Amino acid sequence: MKGYFITGTDTGVGKTYVTAGLLRTLADAGHNALAIKPVQTGCVEKDGELIAEDVAEYARLNASHFPNGYPDTCCRKFIPACSPHLAAEKAGDYLDLDQLTREIRTKGKNHDLIIVEGAGGVAVPLTDTHTILDLMHRLFLPVIIVADNKLGMINHTLMTIETVRNRGLNVAGVVVVNTSPPSENDAALRTDNVTTIAHHGDVTILANIPFFADQKERDEQLISLLTKALNKLSAVPASTGDDLAFDQNHLWHPYTSATNPLTAVKVRSARGTRIVLDDGTELIDGMASWWCAIHGYGHPELERAMHSQIGRMSHVMFGGLTHDPAVELGRRLVKMTPQGLDHVFLADSGSVSVEVAIKMAMQYMQASGQPSRTRLLTVRGGYHGDTCGAMSVCDPDGGMHHLFADLLPKQLFAPRPQCRFNEPFDPDSLKEITHMLERHSHEVAAIIIEPIVQGAGGMYFYHPEYLRELRNLADTHNILLILDEIATGFGRTGKLFACDWANIVPDIMCVGKALSGGTMTLAATLATNTVARTISADGGVLMHGPTFMGNPLACAVSNASLDLLERSDWQGQVSAIEVWLDEAFSSIRDLPGVADVRTLGAIGVVEMTAPVNVPRLQEFFIENGVWLRPFGKLIYVMPPYIISREEIARIGTVVVQAINQNLHK
Repeated sequence: MKGYFITGTDTGVGKTYVTAGLLRTLADAGHNALAIKPVQTGCVEKDGELIAEDVAEYARLNASHFPNGYPDTCCRKFIPACSPHLAAEKAGDYLDLDQLTREIRTKGKNHDLIIVEGAGGVAVPLTDTHTILDLMHRLFLPVIIVADNKLGMINHTLMTIETVRNRGLNVAGVVVVNTSPPSENDAALRTDNVTTIAHHGDVTILANIPFFADQKERDEQLISLLTKALNKLSAVPASTGDDLAFDQNHLWHPYTSATNPLTAVKVRSARGTRIVLDDGTELIDGMASWWCAIHGYGHPELERAMHSQIGRMSHVMFGGLTHDPAVELGRRLVKMTPQGLDHVFLADSGSVSVEVAIKMAMQYMQASGQPSRTRLLTVRGGYHGDTCGAMSVCDPDGGMHHLFADLLPKQLFAPRPQCRFNEPFDPDSLKEITHMLERHSHEVAAIIIEPIVQGAGGMYFYHPEYLRELRNLADTHNILLILDEIATGFGRTGKLFACDWANIVPDIMCVGKALSGGTMTLAATLATNTVARTISADGGVLMHGPTFMGNPLACAVSNASLDLLERSDWQGQVSAIEVWLDEAFSSIRDLPGVADVRTLGAIGVVEMTAPVNVPRLQEFFIENGVWLRPFGKLIYVMPPYIISREEIARIGTVVVQAINQNLHK
């Protein structure tokens, strides 16, 4: 969908007049154009129908193209002359942003260009939670701002320009309308208004429409100036296929070939639970951007936190300096995590936080006089990241890192826990790891494991009692327990942290992914006083220090994300998602080729009997409005916590269809 969104610095600045004139100008230039008014307030009732009075502007200016009058293209009409949300409320109605967006796209489907005219300014409310700006963002059209040339115009216009750009939208230009006759006293002011806006707003003045008392003369000037403006509007960049070609030939995506990569689709924007592709296609995001965007995309509180922090500083080195966002985040993490994890190392990615945890364990053993304890014990089926130390404790055979076996430290691997989360606990599942510790504890510094849920290693859920017994084994053999909560932390499994299912406290914990709500890369490694003080005894220092450690921007948005999580009913949301996933996947269990279906918290997994065809599945999911990223034998869902029952149901329906059509093969 191509075209423009017309907004104003206020109501009564001439938006409808400019929209009607632009429609005429585009039609004169041979375009099959359509003007759409999403919401019209202040309508009158005539013969049982609501009539938008300002449609007369369209009819007059477009009489040659529409001799029978311009067609009524208002999506919603209300009698009260007030803000759309209030007008709808007075009419006993409610405006739905998704529905309104669909209506606009449906109306504009068979037209070359559409012109969408907003109501008032960008901050005018549409619903209790959305404004005109949210609608603009959904449509993602270049924005033309209409401003009335009068005192105060500079402030209102520059603020509108900044607000629109801060939402990632392109300002195509400003149309200045002189709605009142100039006086001797304000002639210089009006000229300066236009010059100042162009300079300080770094924006194109598309037209400066003078005031004429004679309507016909005024209309002629409008059309003349807008016709000239079309040349400026044509300079608005349009997306081409060149971007995807460059991407395919030059950009290396995760776990893909450089010469024969998986197909990538171009994303234009994201909001709430939706990813919007470059062609306007909306996808329900079932992945939460690899499990981190728990609040959905573009949450206003997170965006405000980032904007506010950018105004202070985006980054400053953490060596020898500190700042409020880092101190506050440290306080929050110490308070939120299991009691006793009192020391916080702010890393810049999940893999780095695991590296730090491993180095903590090694330095702890060195500092405590046990230098021979240099190995790690873990279980098969795990995944901890793609850096060297982290790779060394990922599954050595079925994982992604067997190519680097000769490079990595040789760690100890026990069998994957054979005690499923929702089945009675079998003590025999601990037999092998117990024997391994009896034989090797003299050389083991720590046990490292993903608590309850093994993530990228296979989405396997194991029994809390197994984790509880690992804590006991670690204590028995005087070794450390490291829990990798990067994927499971902050509510994903139904508990704030997965280790809460076993009611244990690790010696070291890694968190990341959801920490910043899917906005900035940030992770943290937390340790007990015992670990920290032992490492630091006799002047010892922890030997790690990333350049972007404690990044103020990432810390600020993480504080906002954690605050949002604490104030929300995240437990209720995650519990509901588990029920909805059970419902959506209930018919999948008996389908051919399905080995297992399992759900826990906001995680739903369909395990097939053989590796799935990722390209075929991904193409089908996109065609059906869903974003999932299968891997190995798994088709899985880990959505934002704000996802709806209907959206989960839609995901389930599409997965069932894909399996029934054998697209996984």
